[in-house]
Amino acid sequence: MNAIARLRMASLGDALVRRFPPLYLAYRRDLAAFDALDTAGRQVRQQRLVDRVLAAASGLPGYSAHKGKPLDAYPILTKEMLRAAPDDYRSPSGLLTAAAATSGSSGIPLAIKRSFASVVFEQAAIDHVVALAGGDFRNDRIAVLRGEAIKDPSDRTPPYWRVERGGRIMNFSVAHLNAETAETFFKALQDFAPGVIWAYPSALDMLAACMERQGWRLDVPVVLTSSEVLTDELRARAEQLFGACVADYYGQAERVSFAYALKAAAYRFMPAYGQVELHPVDGDGRFRIISMNLRNAAQPLVRYDTGDIAIALDAQDAAEVALGTKSFARIEGRESDYLIAPDGSRLIGMNHIPRSIDGLLQMQLRQTDPDRVLVLAVAERPTDETLKAAIAAKVAQRLPQTMRVEIRFCEAIAREKSGKMPLVVREPGLCASG
Repeated sequence: MNAIARLRMASLGDALVRRFPPLYLAYRRDLAAFDALDTAGRQVRQQRLVDRVLAAASGLPGYSAHKGKPLDAYPILTKEMLRAAPDDYRSPSGLLTAAAATSGSSGIPLAIKRSFASVVFEQAAIDHVVALAGGDFRNDRIAVLRGEAIKDPSDRTPPYWRVERGGRIMNFSVAHLNAETAETFFKALQDFAPGVIWAYPSALDMLAACMERQGWRLDVPVVLTSSEVLTDELRARAEQLFGACVADYYGQAERVSFAYALKAAAYRFMPAYGQVELHPVDGDGRFRIISMNLRNAAQPLVRYDTGDIAIALDAQDAAEVALGTKSFARIEGRESDYLIAPDGSRLIGMNHIPRSIDGLLQMQLRQTDPDRVLVLAVAERPTDETLKAAIAAKVAQRLPQTMRVEIRFCEAIAREKSGKMPLVVREPGLCASG
C-alpha cells in the first residue's frame, strides 16, 4: 500500500491529504495568479515550470537522450510507449506517492504514479473551478452522483446513498436511479439541500429526465460535472432545473492537462496545471491534445499524447487557447460509457472495471440484449482461468444479478473509423428509460 493510501486509512481526512496545508493554499494562490496574467505573462510563468520539469525528467531513462534540449526536441510520448516501459518515466525516489490506473478511451489500462504534491494540486484545481462558479468545495454540502459502487446493484431497497465526512457528503448509487426510484432520490436531495451536485453527465442526464417528467425543480447553486462529455443541451437543462451555474472540467488519469467551462462552448485550459500543445487534425478546427504535467515529480510525462481532441473556433488562436486566455468549444470524447439495466437504470462507472487487472491489455463491454453483456478482452499472455475470474469479479461488482455476462478473449478489438475503440458499445435499440 502506498504512503498516501496509508494516510487516508489513518482517517486524517482531506484537510491533511488532498488539501494539505501549506501546499494547498500556495497552489490556490498560484492558480489565481495565473488567471490574472495575459498570454505573455502566462507563457513566462509557465516556462519556469516547464524548465523545472525537464531538468528533473532528464535523469530518467525515457528522457536521458534528450537532456539539455528544448521541449520541442522531445519526441511525443504515446500510451503504448508508456505501458511498454513505465519505469523509464518514473522517479525512483519519493515515499509520498499515490498509485492510480486508467482504462482510457482507448481501453488500454495504464499504471500511473502520482506525487503527493500533484494530488494536492489536483484538488486545488477542482476547488478553484468550483470557486469560480460561486461555490466552496471545501465547506459546502456535496451530493455525489458518480461511479462509485455504493451497494449491490441487485439490492433494490433504499437507501440508495451513503452519508460521509460527518454529514457533509451524500454519495448516491446511480446504478439504482430509474423512473421508479427517482422520487426517493429527489426527496433525499431535497432534505440534504446540497450546495454542490458533483455528477457524471450520464447520471445528471438520468436525474434531469426524471425531474422533467415529474415537473420537479431543486435550487442548487453549483452543478459540477466531469469524466464524460457534457453536451450543451444537458448543460442548459441542468441550469434550468437547478438554477445553477454548471461547471464542467476535463482531465485524465495521467493528469497532464486540465480544462474547464462555466458556460457552453467556453472551455479554457489551466496553464498552471499542464503545458498544452494543440496539433491540427484534418484542418477542420480539430486539435489533438499533447500535454506535459507540471506538478508530478513522481512521473513526469513530457509531450504526452492524450488521445483527446479539442474543438477550437479558430486555428489562428491555438497558442492563446493552449494558455487559457482564449476559450475553445469542447472536448471530443466519450459520451456514453454506461450500460443499461433491464429496469432502465444507467450503470455508469464502467471505466473502473479494466483498472488494475493484472495481465489485461484491452477490454470492451458490448451490451447485446437488455440482460446480456459480452466482455471482449485482450490478454497480455495466454489466457487462463485466473484472469477470466478476475475480469468476472470486477464486472459483477457493477452489474445486477439479472444481467448475464460472457467473457470472450480475442487477439484484437475492432476500432471505429475515427481510430478510437469505445469502452462501451450498446447495440442499436438499447436505450435508457427516463
